[in-house]
Amino acid sequence: MANYWMLTGMLTLDGVKMGKSLGNTLTINDALYKRQWKPEAIRTFIFSSHYSNPIDFSDEAIDAATKGWQRMMGAVTLVRQQLRHAPAGTATAEVLQLTAETKAAFEEKMNDDFNAPAALAVLQDYTRAVNTLLNSGTPQNAGSLQALEALYNLLGGNVLGIIPTHAEESGSAEREEGLMQLLIALRAQARQNKDWATADQIRVQLKELGIVLEDRADGTIWKVE
Repeated sequence: MANYWMLTGMLTLDGVKMGKSLGNTLTINDALYKRQWKPEAIRTFIFSSHYSNPIDFSDEAIDAATKGWQRMMGAVTLVRQQLRHAPAGTATAEVLQLTAETKAAFEEKMNDDFNAPAALAVLQDYTRAVNTLLNSGTPQNAGSLQALEALYNLLGGNVLGIIPTHAEESGSAEREEGLMQLLIALRAQARQNKDWATADQIRVQLKELGIVLEDRADGTIWKVE
């Protein structure tokens, strides 16, 4: 049973109030299984408006929310990838300051009448900072990466429910990571053999699946677009 009831804004579909008589309703089952929208993307869309304001549901709005969620998950995935091979060490002062300031800003927004859009914007700013840090060329140690991931799990996972924890996705993630590393190795071998056609084919076909390979000084990484 619910402990709290909150009066929410009206939900509309393409600017029109939903109603069975109008034939413009959309069920959760249809959204998840027929349209195959990610639950986390739907939640991201819902959090993009204040709970007390009207929410207009449209394919374009869901697409925009999905892209925003994918950018966030791209950073989360990169953190978890680097954590698998990171050198030991404690979190740096830079990372501790970033996580502390982000947590404080997030809590401030949520304490302001559950201002989820502003809290989501804090997470998006955090994602930009994390991407900058991870792409700086300076390897991060295990302590720093664990701190970055822990904050994602806390704010995006426990509070908003838009970021699956590593434990929840561990089985499929390990298989996915293994397959990606195999493809990266095959591409590297093709490039070493100057088989540019095969190397390009691997990269292009992965991009068609929404996966981008990024060649860096410390090796090739992959991320979801």
